[in-house]
Amino acid sequence: MNEIVINIIGFLAGACTAIAMVPQVIKSLRTKKVEDLSFLMLIIYLAGAFLWTIYGILIKSLPVIIADMFAFCLIFSQLLIKIKYTKG
Repeated sequence: MNEIVINIIGFLAGACTAIAMVPQVIKSLRTKKVEDLSFLMLIIYLAGAFLWTIYGILIKSLPVIIADMFAFCLIFSQLLIKIKYTKG
């Protein structure tokens, strides 16, 4: 398969995965309700995005690097929102 097509597929897959967190971040900011979000899930998801970014760097894959850096930023944002709006 052509390398350009492979990279396009990689960018699209990464974009879908990374963008999946956007609606949750927006909802959390609007409602300020984060009780149902698992802190542990966010930590594990954040670690996964970080490791995928490192992996992308090691294999020199721009789609993996960009998508997972974006995902890391979104997940980190959601984690901060969770900490800010958690009661008690």
